[in-house]
Amino acid sequence: MKYILPLTALAALLSACVSVPEASGTASSKSPQATLPFGAVEESCGARGTELGQLIDKNGKWKLYDTRPGAVGPRNFFVTGFKDGCPRKVTGAVALFGNLALYELVNYGGGGGVLRTETDKAYAGIRGCGKAVCSEGKLNRLEKSTAFVSVYPTPGARQSFELLMHDRKLVAAAVR
Repeated sequence: MKYILPLTALAALLSACVSVPEASGTASSKSPQATLPFGAVEESCGARGTELGQLIDKNGKWKLYDTRPGAVGPRNFFVTGFKDGCPRKVTGAVALFGNLALYELVNYGGGGGVLRTETDKAYAGIRGCGKAVCSEGKLNRLEKSTAFVSVYPTPGARQSFELLMHDRKLVAAAVR
């Protein structure tokens, strides 16, 4: 019984450690080279050109850059394509664009639509297909304005930090 209060306090502290910042991010004066804690996203308006790293993938208007391609440890990734012109910076070992059709199948294929994270909730509001999987035509339209980026802290990690972008804005971010 005497351990319940300390364990409750510890659980509260640990849950605070994985909280996700506001999806809108905030401007920062930090160097584009400074790394962030896993699960954080930052506007990096000062990052331009070679500071972004190497372009590794494109998805519609979005571009994903890796500052150290081929490295296995944590490093910065930048996503560009936002209305404000400011890249968003995240830190992890692996980052990639998600596939909307696969996301639909996993989350809505069984008639589900279980909204587990802030990105799930935001996507449910954007997709406009109810609890069923979106049609191919609807998915094609969504892919022009909507993208996910998944960031992993280590290669092979089960946990990821997910960014949901829509209409050239970051609308949600969550650790999953």
